[in-house]
Amino acid sequence: MKRNIIIFIFLILVATSFKLRSKTPSGILNSDSRVLIEQVSDTPSENKIPVRNLEEEVRNLESLENEALSKSDTATLYDIWSPDLVVNTAENKILTFADFKNGFERNQTKPFSYEKVIEKITISENVAVVMGYEKAETGKKSAKPSESRFTDMWIKDGTGWKLTARQCTSLAVAR
Repeated sequence: MKRNIIIFIFLILVATSFKLRSKTPSGILNSDSRVLIEQVSDTPSENKIPVRNLEEEVRNLESLENEALSKSDTATLYDIWSPDLVVNTAENKILTFADFKNGFERNQTKPFSYEKVIEKITISENVAVVMGYEKAETGKKSAKPSESRFTDMWIKDGTGWKLTARQCTSLAVAR
């Protein structure tokens, strides 16, 4: 009986120690360790945020990004964009965070408005994928609005969700 109690206490200590060491620097639990912890831990469910709340959080960030882009609000954009941001644009150009930053600094990036319709948000661990379509207006009276499909990838780190990758396909080119 004593032996079983000692083994049980040892297993709890190992699980607790493993739980503390199994988090990434940003505080997100590694997926490999989650299975073991759920099997050994005395708390069957951690305080997980429901997926609906996470979807709403990502949806709000998409809206915030749209508003910041239309106003060229670089402070907001730099806050929600990852420094590792990479974008495959509708013009078939690959741009990075540094490219956008240079464009804003040189006033080459003009404010524009666009309507974004989110069709699907999928969240897995600390990654959110947002898919939908958008209609952008450049502000030129002669130019007609461009329509495109998009996929945005947000990654949650220790400071929150960051837009890390974006792919955009022009529907005019695809037709």
